[in-house]
Amino acid sequence: MTRSTRPRVTGSTATVVLLGLVAIVFTVAVLNHDVLSGLDGTWRDWVIAHRNGTLTEVMVNASRFGSTPALIFYALVAGVWLVRSGRPRDSLLVVGGSASGLALGPVLKVVVARPRPALNEHVVFVDSWSYPSGHSLNTMVVLGLLTVLAMRARPGWLWRTPLAVLGAFLVFIVGFSRVYLGVHWPSDVIAGWLVGALWLAICFTLTRGNSHPSGTVREGS
Repeated sequence: MTRSTRPRVTGSTATVVLLGLVAIVFTVAVLNHDVLSGLDGTWRDWVIAHRNGTLTEVMVNASRFGSTPALIFYALVAGVWLVRSGRPRDSLLVVGGSASGLALGPVLKVVVARPRPALNEHVVFVDSWSYPSGHSLNTMVVLGLLTVLAMRARPGWLWRTPLAVLGAFLVFIVGFSRVYLGVHWPSDVIAGWLVGALWLAICFTLTRGNSHPSGTVREGS
């Protein structure tokens, strides 16, 4: 490990540890229902009270955009494109990171076993545990991978700022849609973002130095 690489690796490791601790503390708070139940109910009730026909259609489509089949499609298309562009390592990062992230959510749901909100407020059908939100976790991982690689390939704030804003907006709107549609508590969505961010940090920490350096590639993800 060179001197220039060591501080970056240390910083990445620290990020992983910090996100891991935050995710654990947050999960403990959720399992201790008295801590977050009041806020969960208040926020969710406010969102549901502001439903309307047009917004509901938007939220249904946002949820579909962040569904597992859709995210698998995005990752595979990006992976193929990266291979054809001469970037097999970035392709492996996208496909491997996405696949492992998609597998993580169902495991955590079974471990925590948190029930969904009341069925009478669901706009879409779901049949699984609630915590964490799979849509939130998966979009954070898949879209996060694509966004970061795209930013690396487009140096300069004129490219990176809109890419970051777009990626963050898509991740947010998919997570918000799950609360709006009545199938998740807000804390489920926040947990999904936290775990997704943790998985992103792990992926980039493990592959640091294996991706193309910024400014030397034609495109990124």
